[in-house]
Amino acid sequence: MLNSVEAFKILMETFGDRWKDRLSQYFRGQGEFQPEEKGCLVDFFNAYREDFIGNRLFNLAGVEKLVDSDVLNSEIENYVDDMLRLYYDTEALRTLEAKEPVKVKAAVDYIFEQVILRYNSDFEAAYEKYEFENREEFRESAYALDSLCTYVVTENFHKMTIIDVVYNNIRLSKDVCRHIGNRIDENFVTLQRKLLIGKLYDIMS
Repeated sequence: MLNSVEAFKILMETFGDRWKDRLSQYFRGQGEFQPEEKGCLVDFFNAYREDFIGNRLFNLAGVEKLVDSDVLNSEIENYVDDMLRLYYDTEALRTLEAKEPVKVKAAVDYIFEQVILRYNSDFEAAYEKYEFENREEFRESAYALDSLCTYVVTENFHKMTIIDVVYNNIRLSKDVCRHIGNRIDENFVTLQRKLLIGKLYDIMS
């Protein structure tokens, strides 16, 4: 996979001399982009995200130097921050896995049963049982997994794609991501119904 500097150089070459204007248009939802241009944007943002997660600061600094614009650099960082929302919100799960690997799957199963499939308003009370620091961390992790499930079901992903999507978004071990993917897949119809009922409720209210 290309690093963010390599991907950005390809983006600059693809967009030509007006690459700054085109990038600004993209962030503002303006203009039309050809498939090749969209592909370059996706490749760059994915590469930037990977360099951020991998703490490869040299590459990030290299992109900042190429961009040479405080405004555009801020927009890039904000855009990737949004891509990393679920990653940030599941930090407590990654911390738990590093400390107590066995507890992670148990915590995931509890969240599925008490939050995702059917909601228990008192679910946060179990945070100590699953080795979370506080209720807020537990709640943030649970809601992040719930949002991830909603996204997966909305997009109607295949089982193998589900596992990849889970890993790309939260970066727990492949084994735990496979466990989460299996829980989503085995409850897919139930989750679809929950999503449809929620949409119907919104329409009627």
